[in-house]
Amino acid sequence: MTVVVSLTFAGKVAAHHGYDTTYDVGHPRTITGVIKAVRYANPHIRMQLQTTGDSKRVWRIDLPSPTQAQRRGLTRSFLKVGSTATVVGWPAYDGSNEMGASQITIGGKTVQVN
Repeated sequence: MTVVVSLTFAGKVAAHHGYDTTYDVGHPRTITGVIKAVRYANPHIRMQLQTTGDSKRVWRIDLPSPTQAQRRGLTRSFLKVGSTATVVGWPAYDGSNEMGASQITIGGKTVQVN
């Protein structure tokens, strides 16, 4: 039984990947917009951010788990829908409107995400 538990655990660890497999960590980007939605749940918090200006693109922002986020100050009240946020992060390799966040600034307060 120990072998089965160990193999199961090892499979879960291997399946969980880092930002560098999905996001281009060598090319950080900064975007500013209005928070349109937040899904504050495991395994990762997800946020939709609509950029300001002419493009009005909606980005999906990947954040850490709720437990990790709270330790860093990314509370539900900080990530309030309707707030203007500036996100520094890494765009997805596939060119989609998805980004892994490194830091978020809202209302003059900056929180380091990763």
